[in-house]
Amino acid sequence: MTDDSARLGLPYVMAGQLQKHVTVNEALTRLDALVQTAVVSRTRSSPPSVVTEGDLYLVGDTPSGAWAEMAAGDLVRADVGGWVKVEPLSGMLVSVLDEGVTLVRAEEAWRGLGETLGGILQVDRLGVGAEADATNAFSARLNKALWAARPTEDDGDGDLRFTLNKQGPSHTGSILFQSQWSGRAEIGLMGDDDFRFKVSANGTTWNEALRVDRSTGRVWFASGASRRETVVVASSATQSVPAWARWVEAVCIGAGGAGAEGMSGTAATVRHGGGGGGAGGVSHAIWAAEHLGPLNIVVGTGGTTSGAHGGDTTITTHGHLVLKASGGRGGTAGQGGAGGWGTGGMASSGLPTNRAECPSSAGGGGYGGSLSSTDVVSSGTSGGVGHPCGVPSQGGAGSNVAVGGAAPATVLPDLGWLGGGGGGGAASAQSSGFAGGDGAEFGAGGGGGGAGLSAGGAGGHGASGVVRLTFVG
Repeated sequence: MTDDSARLGLPYVMAGQLQKHVTVNEALTRLDALVQTAVVSRTRSSPPSVVTEGDLYLVGDTPSGAWAEMAAGDLVRADVGGWVKVEPLSGMLVSVLDEGVTLVRAEEAWRGLGETLGGILQVDRLGVGAEADATNAFSARLNKALWAARPTEDDGDGDLRFTLNKQGPSHTGSILFQSQWSGRAEIGLMGDDDFRFKVSANGTTWNEALRVDRSTGRVWFASGASRRETVVVASSATQSVPAWARWVEAVCIGAGGAGAEGMSGTAATVRHGGGGGGAGGVSHAIWAAEHLGPLNIVVGTGGTTSGAHGGDTTITTHGHLVLKASGGRGGTAGQGGAGGWGTGGMASSGLPTNRAECPSSAGGGGYGGSLSSTDVVSSGTSGGVGHPCGVPSQGGAGSNVAVGGAAPATVLPDLGWLGGGGGGGAASAQSSGFAGGDGAEFGAGGGGGGAGLSAGGAGGHGASGVVRLTFVG
């Protein structure tokens, strides 16, 4: 028979032993340390200054002071003013009071209890950093989570699959995403067996974004699925195609020409008013975004002096011209300027057409008023209506007593690309003729100046061109 018990190492009382109480007390002291073991702390490396008899500690990483002869991780007990090392047992559980954790002795080291659990079955509730309750049987408060498939070399199959099973079609099996505890998105099988995506701004009103039919696999988007953005380029620039875009629609408008100055002189000859400036050409194209590089855009400048032509508007990419709308021609005395060319060049007032896909006379400036050989005054005409197959933009009003009207702003530029032309200025039999009105934005021509006795009225300015790019993804 040995002197100590096999498992706990408790000393036996031997036959005929004197002072048996010493051995018994030693055994009881060891039991006091080994049964329902709870240590004050495991982070101290030296003894505390105030200690209670029987306190247990796990020595910290760098033992010092009265613990200098101990090793890190040793279990020590305050005993009669000193410290006694208690030999731990394999499988022994220790509660760490200042941390609220439980450790287990395994492989001659202390490990967290959770590290040694091979399996937990039939747990009604589980909380990880949070308290689970009757509604949320599993609750976790953490910053990151990792799920990894068990590889084949560890007796797994290398796959990882989550299964969410609901009782029947009318029930819900979903994943709900919240912000500040209010629902914002939900995906899954909600109310039937079609797969759905829903979103909410307030957690109360939900909008379905996507549904996949369970029978056919066809996808339905309640509010559409494409992205569309339009950029208006009013001055020369380089425009990059967004990475998300799949198609690019371009509308290119050349600048409008200026109206001509009206004629002047004494009676006995006809003095014509200035012709209106021609509107810029309109080009339209649709490209696959994958074929495009940066789009180098040159926007034509409208004619600003009487009879000046409008500038061309162009788009190039990869060093090649891909779209062009030429500027409208400036007016001349008695004749309107020709419309610019593009994919349907627009004609000016007074000229029939210039290869237009849309109605003629769009956006050209009006004629200035003229004087007959007997000084009879005729009124200036209104500017052409800008309407290349879209919502019309009105031209400026012609005048019989004053400056020609400037064309009003384009009402719906997304539906009617070209602006209205400026109105023709009035003629004067007493002095100078009146100036023509300016064309509206987007390539309209300026109105012609009215004829005058001493001087003709100046032609109105043509509007600069523009490029409208619509990216679709």
